[in-house]
Amino acid sequence: MIKTPCPICDKHMRDHDEKEIEKCLWEFVRESKNPVVYASRKKRICPICEKEMLDHNISETRVCVKQFVDDVESLEL
Repeated sequence: MIKTPCPICDKHMRDHDEKEIEKCLWEFVRESKNPVVYASRKKRICPICEKEMLDHNISETRVCVKQFVDDVESLEL
């Protein structure tokens, strides 16, 4: 279950239109898979477990990203 606002734009996920959802999901997945490269841009808080994304190991990242994508896809727009 999504516990925080969108990790990219800080809006609630229900306030996104389809284009914003696609953009934010793509960016979140890309940054989550390579957090060291993107760490200097902005500290990202995981929308699932509320930990900083840099504190995740590889398996935690996979689980949280998968859960976030599943939760976003199940949102009723």
